[in-house]
Amino acid sequence: MSFEQPPDAVETWNDGDFEGFSPGGDDESVHPNGASLEDDEYIKDAYVEIYAVQPSTILHEDNGTTQYVAPDGDVLTISDYRVLLPEDDTSGSEQEEWSLTETSVDSIELKADGETLSTSDGHQTTLSYEDLSGPVELTVEAEITATIKHVTLDCPDWVVVDRVCEGLWSEEVDHLERSKTVTASRDVVVSQLSESSGTRVEFEADNDRTGAVINANSTWSTIDVDGDVQARSNWWFYTAGKSGWHTMVTRTATESTRTESSMRPLQVHAYPDRESPDVPTQSIAGENSLLIEEAWGAERSGPSLPENIDIDPAETYVDADSIALSSTTLEGEAFDEVTLQGVVQGQSQTVSLDEPQTVRETNLTLSVLESNSTRATVRAEVTENTTGNAVSTGQVVIGDRSTPVNASGMAVLEIGSSSSLVRGQYVPQEWWHTDRPYASAEDRTKLPPNFPEFRTLVQLALVTLLWFVPLAAAVFGFDYLTRGTFLGLIDQQ
Repeated sequence: MSFEQPPDAVETWNDGDFEGFSPGGDDESVHPNGASLEDDEYIKDAYVEIYAVQPSTILHEDNGTTQYVAPDGDVLTISDYRVLLPEDDTSGSEQEEWSLTETSVDSIELKADGETLSTSDGHQTTLSYEDLSGPVELTVEAEITATIKHVTLDCPDWVVVDRVCEGLWSEEVDHLERSKTVTASRDVVVSQLSESSGTRVEFEADNDRTGAVINANSTWSTIDVDGDVQARSNWWFYTAGKSGWHTMVTRTATESTRTESSMRPLQVHAYPDRESPDVPTQSIAGENSLLIEEAWGAERSGPSLPENIDIDPAETYVDADSIALSSTTLEGEAFDEVTLQGVVQGQSQTVSLDEPQTVRETNLTLSVLESNSTRATVRAEVTENTTGNAVSTGQVVIGDRSTPVNASGMAVLEIGSSSSLVRGQYVPQEWWHTDRPYASAEDRTKLPPNFPEFRTLVQLALVTLLWFVPLAAAVFGFDYLTRGTFLGLIDQQ
């Protein structure tokens, strides 16, 4: 089952199961199957295990998995061991007796990259941390101690035949202090939303339209804009048990027994879905309350999930750490503050978008510099509508030709003159990719008629005279010779 956000029931589950752990007695160690066990002279099968780091989410990416944690959280641990004493020697003139006086998990420390964050003791502990940042190695270090009483008896009047002491035993008592330190570590990355930023956007020519550019600079799950209106990333979530905890093993000096575990720690996982970031909220009056203009970030290959997880992640996806949103139904004040929800349960950050940017209207003016029957040179000028200042970004498009405007807001294009009407468009840089956004503009102009030059007309007239004057003379001469019978131009009376 997939979830749109990290489910908060995981911590409730873990806290309840965690209370169900029952350590063994002094001579038995109870541990999850697969725990790393260590032995010492007297302390055997000792371990400490990280039951859960919460809240946390394991992110499945193209290059593996990363466990993300919140800056503030808890580490739940369990620890156990057993003590193995030498056998008592109760025969002969020198005898030994062994007994366990005291034993405990004396201390458990939580460290981040070697620095101690919190300390507790006991077989079960909840260790808290605060204000972590960056990638960090969390280490739990448990010190197990045992106090052992060793009694040595000596009989100076030992009767070998009867194997009895006829005198008084001398007694020497030693109290042995022994300790064993065991550790468990987890590499995590602290999910930070504190560096998120953004800009609210207004549109000069459309008071009903508003928007925002939000740079999360981190992996996020949803962005809450106004109440129930939100944008959702392509990260989805599921929960799964941790391996090695289905069976608990009770180990003594002579045997080990296995039982089904009552402790099943859950872990939240995140994976990229096939869908791009979308808006799951309902439309208002047939119009979407929120529009995702673009979401951008690093392009990645999708991960492979474990075989027992029946979910198909995206084959490729964009890890969108920035997104542009707009709306024609929400008030501009709705974008004064937005709330980012992280991929770790309960993690959120409110981002203030106090200083709005305005998408300024523009004017495009086309003028024909020169033209002939096949080609035309057109100059385009782009200016701000309200100030008349030159617009120095974006490009001008005429037909299949385009060119960027220069620092003076000008662009010159050479186009074909097959049509007398020239249509041009100013295409600005997207308003979410610039700190000085502009709106698009259009203009049209006509190419001048292609009249022949004066020299060409004179040459045409001369050629015409050279061709038709002799012909006319011949025709009139022939008409004269035929006394007007050819053309009828001569009066025959």
